[in-house]
Amino acid sequence: MNLIGTARRRAAIVGTGAVGSMAAWQLAERGLEVHAFDRWGVPHHRGASGGQTRRFAVISMGDPDLPPLVLRAERLWRRLEEATGRRLLEQTGGLILGPADSASVRRAVTSCESWGLAHRILDAPDLRQRFPQHAVEDADIAVQDPATGFLRPELAILAAVEQAATLGATVHHDTEILDIDVRSETVGLTYRSGADRPHNETFDAVVLAPGAWAATLLPDGLREAIGVTRLTARRLAQTWFAPDDLSLYGAERFPVFERVGMPDGASIYGFPSQDGATVKIGVKSRPHPEVADPALPDPHLTADHLAEIREVVARWLPGLNPRPVQTTVHVESYTEDGRPVVGLLPGAAHVAVAVGFSGGGFKYAPAVGDALGDLLAEGVTEAGIGQFTPGRSAKV
Repeated sequence: MNLIGTARRRAAIVGTGAVGSMAAWQLAERGLEVHAFDRWGVPHHRGASGGQTRRFAVISMGDPDLPPLVLRAERLWRRLEEATGRRLLEQTGGLILGPADSASVRRAVTSCESWGLAHRILDAPDLRQRFPQHAVEDADIAVQDPATGFLRPELAILAAVEQAATLGATVHHDTEILDIDVRSETVGLTYRSGADRPHNETFDAVVLAPGAWAATLLPDGLREAIGVTRLTARRLAQTWFAPDDLSLYGAERFPVFERVGMPDGASIYGFPSQDGATVKIGVKSRPHPEVADPALPDPHLTADHLAEIREVVARWLPGLNPRPVQTTVHVESYTEDGRPVVGLLPGAAHVAVAVGFSGGGFKYAPAVGDALGDLLAEGVTEAGIGQFTPGRSAKV
């Protein structure tokens, strides 16, 4: 399929979160007539991309083939910054801490060595001297690299949509998709804005990027064709803490970090202070709970969950008051194997899908948007997304 230079030029984007916003930008840049739809508006706090910061790291402890895609995304982040004048990516450097013999630390080192990523290894005495904010055990080491940092997710989505609009895209804020009808060569959408009557419109191509709403929005037959019949929406809680000495938690002294290899599979990640008052720390002490309706997640953390968070923060980050001063709740979509589903719908070259990023997709979202733009406009892409192919497994 080739949408450039033909009459087949109208493309719809269903969902303008992390990936949908980038796809809107990329398709508009390729000269297509883009219509981007979002139930809640752009940006909004209900999806997976809220909470002030998202970790950016080229090092991969999970997918050994991911670094080239992230490096591609890094170039696109910088291009989006240049186009919009918004500062989106701060590369503060980063740490991956944990026992030297933990599988995650070993995979981090392997990732650096395999892809030639600049890094250094810090032992426990080095860590205690240079990063006293962290409690360090004798068996701990850290992988330190200069490329890790953080993204500003809300501003990033806004920047991509702004750039798409500058290039001629139409953004349909507060517009609910009621039905998706995939036909042999077109796609019909039924949608409603506010209290208006439903509208029906036909497009030559569509990008399906509804985030956590994929499990409820996409028809059963479409989810089966994609291969995500067991896609689930899960709730993510984010927490902020007050430091005893704020001067220790700026970017120059407290880089983005992730602590791995903890008992019972727990992990911690964190960012330098953004507001000059608090520090955002993520604590995963239990699986993220499933959410039946992504529009209505429980905004409260249970007393037991808060107690677990306090215990972990007090143990590993002793310079923070372990009682969170702020919490937020967001909803993400997960596949069974933890990898997203990205590509063209089998047998339908005018339908692109990007779902199930399982909490880890924001950093390479521009590269996914770029790949979807390639696939719909040209039919092929050089981006390394082969491992995310729709329909790759009936168990996804």
